Amino acid sequence: MPDSSSPLGFLARGESVVTLLVDEFLMAIADDVYLPLPVSTVRAELLTAFQRMIAALTADEFDPAVGRDAGRLLVSLQITVPEGAAAGGRAIAALPDALSREPSAEARRRSALILAEYTAGYAEALTRRIIDGQAVVHRAAERARRSAEEGERQAEARLRMMFEHARLAVFVSDEQGVVLSASPIMRDLIEANRARMGGAGDDILPLLSDDPDEVTRALRTLALVDEEKATVFLEAHGVLIGDRRGVVRWATSRTPVRDARPAMIVGVGHDVTELHARQMTLDHLAHHDALTGLPNRRSLTADLQSLPAPAGFCLIDLDGFKRINDLLGHSGGDALLAAVARRMEDALGGTGRLYRVGGDEFAVLVAPPFQPRDAAQLVHRTLRRPIEVIDGPPITIGASIGTTVAPVGTSTVEELIAAADTGLYRSKEARRA
Repeated sequence: MPDSSSPLGFLARGESVVTLLVDEFLMAIADDVYLPLPVSTVRAELLTAFQRMIAALTADEFDPAVGRDAGRLLVSLQITVPEGAAAGGRAIAALPDALSREPSAEARRRSALILAEYTAGYAEALTRRIIDGQAVVHRAAERARRSAEEGERQAEARLRMMFEHARLAVFVSDEQGVVLSASPIMRDLIEANRARMGGAGDDILPLLSDDPDEVTRALRTLALVDEEKATVFLEAHGVLIGDRRGVVRWATSRTPVRDARPAMIVGVGHDVTELHARQMTLDHLAHHDALTGLPNRRSLTADLQSLPAPAGFCLIDLDGFKRINDLLGHSGGDALLAAVARRMEDALGGTGRLYRVGGDEFAVLVAPPFQPRDAAQLVHRTLRRPIEVIDGPPITIGASIGTTVAPVGTSTVEELIAAADTGLYRSKEARRA
């Protein structure tokens, strides 16, 4: 049997795991997704996509773009309902644990990046699909307006047939928001959200966005452009979709005035609730350390850029952590880091915000009116108490701390670390002495 810790063993294990993950995915979406393609075709495409993602997890030159390709693939296979997108995301997130009993931090990091790309690719392809669907609506609406050429009754019949077979929330309204035509899904959406649609319950515009001014600006932009291919995207939160509240993204456009015929608003909506939730999760992953849950270096960079006033900065380096990590092993060292992070975060309270900026390095952005020395004293005090680690004796670990001041909007994380490093080195030498 190949060694599962080696790249070849990892991939060999992946051969069987990927089949299980893909089959679980297909079972998870069976009740929610209509597949116009043969299941065997869909399965073969997904197997290939997941094999590429597994290969990326151990590649020397990591490229997370395989995730974006997988997201686009799902839409091309017409798996466009939120349940399908969520099931795909869960399968990707499960890859490290499915492939190894103790996945490395690097495998988890790569999996998170692939998942982020998957979400981006899915959203990109879904947006294109919405725009393509909107083009169909435009063509039907244009035919409906050619009453002089083909007869008003025939044009209305064409438009009605198109709407009845639409699988998205599609509407055509006048510029005041009165709906002229709507697909069955759109009619259900309207009935469920009457309370949101103005006093008479017949104004579609409040359903397009939470901000009425945003809708006004969007319609003004479309009127100024006066081109039916122009599209403005709006989002409405808290929309009743079936028995739950969610987020609907609208691709909105306007057919221009022609031959005294009035302009019309065309909208195509898609339920993006699950996509929003996953994007929030990915944003959290991007700005927080996976092991300790603390804000990471990227989060610190963002906070430095938005500082309202100069703030104190502490750089914390755990003393002798490498020796302790070698003694406890990888999992024990991780458990100690997580426990130290919780201990320091609790001790700091409102004095400052704690970040993990390296392997055993942490940073504190001190909240005025507190000074860096206040934060340093709290850290030293809390680390004097031994820390309980699972399957091991209590451990006492100290910390060396360097301090500096973060000016408003001018320092990078690297510059602050360099400025605090001198003091940290002096602290470490003093503790050794």
